[in-house]
This record gives sequence, structure tokens and C-alpha cells, in this order.
Amino acid sequence: MRFKTAIFSLLILICPCALCYGQLSFSGVNGERGYSAMRGVFKWDLDNGFFLAPSYEYYRRSDEKNVDKTGTSHRYGLRGAYELNDEWKLLAGGFWQPTAVGYKSWRYEGGFAWQPFYRWGILTNPEWTLLAGQGYSTSYVNVRGERLSAPFKEVETNLKTQLAVDVSSWNVQASWQKVLKYSSEPQQDISFGWADIPFMTAVVQGFLREAAAVRVSYVTRFITPYVSWVRYQYAQASNPAAAVNAGVHIRWGETTLSGGVEVFEPRREVNRKTFFSMSVEIEFD
Repeated sequence: MRFKTAIFSLLILICPCALCYGQLSFSGVNGERGYSAMRGVFKWDLDNGFFLAPSYEYYRRSDEKNVDKTGTSHRYGLRGAYELNDEWKLLAGGFWQPTAVGYKSWRYEGGFAWQPFYRWGILTNPEWTLLAGQGYSTSYVNVRGERLSAPFKEVETNLKTQLAVDVSSWNVQASWQKVLKYSSEPQQDISFGWADIPFMTAVVQGFLREAAAVRVSYVTRFITPYVSWVRYQYAQASNPAAAVNAGVHIRWGETTLSGGVEVFEPRREVNRKTFFSMSVEIEFD
């Protein structure tokens, strides 16, 4: 049933865009005890300097104890960009997560992307992105799934930046995100239902304080292997956590297929979680 829902959602993205310029991407992971997540987005080039990217995402958090295995969270998003010139783009976006499994949230962000030059020595296509925004979340349950006497509401002000550059046949990306301020200090027994980790498809739960990540790919005409490393910090935890992933992109015409593995807490046997990922990207000309 969940697979049918995912296919139907992707068809909604594909049908109005099949005759326009853009790229459809789909990625998903599966893990222990039925955990699954999917992200679908269509990057739509309006051919006048404007770009839109509607998205649909979901995950089922059945890899945790005492959590209803049928409980699924959904998120709907829309990002936009306007190309001012060859160097600068304005960026804006927002997400909405309806109430599910005891949580709901919505967020917005805005910023810019800067591409200072096309080539400088062996460096090509450098791009720096900076985004600032706010997220509003409501938790109705604690980490054990018990109903709270009153909802816990949180507002976070965050900053995100990313740098990408090609060095010969290598593509290098670095990402850093930080919560500058929480309206209320996150409590130890209250979690948050949806947190994104850079370069990872799997969704984690909890209030994040900071995350830093690096991704390296070796680009060839048909096959591109990649590896990523992420270090992230929960607001309620004293020690940071880590995640890694590795895989390969295979390009065939206008379609790119990918397969890989995502491992959270690779050095800790007790908390380690492993997910198997796959993705597909289709170009529309």
C-alpha cells in the first residue's frame, strides 16, 4: 500500500511536468524492522530565470521500540529560485508536516547562491549557498509515545550554508547547519518528529543543534562513486553522533540510477542503524 502511495505521488509530480524543462528525482531507504523513507522532488525550469521544486516526502519510523509500525509522517514542500544574473540566485522555500505520530511542524527559509566564476585553474563550477529560516514544531507525545498533558511548542532559528566545487574529475560538497536559537530549551524526554541530516535520505528524530558534512564524488561519463561523512549534535545530548554513506550513480541517457548504504553511528554497536538506499533521476528536455 505504501509503495502504491509513493508511485501515485510521483505521478502527480511527473504528469504536469512531462512537457517542460526539469529534473525528477526519487530517493528511498529501507532499514531494520520495516523502517522506510522516500523523497520525491521535481526541479522545474520555467525558462525565464525562475525555478520551482515541489516535493513530497514520507517516512515510517518502525525501527524504534514502542512505536506504532503503521505510523507514517508526511511532508510537503516547495522551493523556488530566481536567477538574477550569471553569478547570483535568490532562494526561498518552505515545508509543511501535518500532524502524525504525535508531531507536526512547518518551516520557511530564504537566502542566495553565488557562483563567482566558471573556471579557475583546476577548479570549476564553485557555488556557495547561504540560507536562513525558522521552524515551528509541536510535540504531543514524549519519547516513549505517552501523551503530554500540554503540547510542547518550539521555534528554532537556523542557518545553513553549503559549498560545492569540481576539482578535475572530483566533485566536493561541504555543508554546515546550525540552530542559532531555540525559543525554549529542548527537554530531555521530548523529541521532534523530523530532522534532516545533510546528504542522507533517512530521517532522524530529535532537536538538532548542529550538523557538518562532506561529500566526495568521482565523476565519469557513466559511473560516479560517492562517499559522505556527517557529524551532528542533538540539543539534548552532550556527545556528537556520526553517519556515513557510500554508493554509486550509474548514468544511462537522461536517467541516473543510484544505490548505496547509509550507516548511522558506525562506531557504536548498540546504536548503529543501517539503511539501504536507492534513487533515480530523470531529465526532461
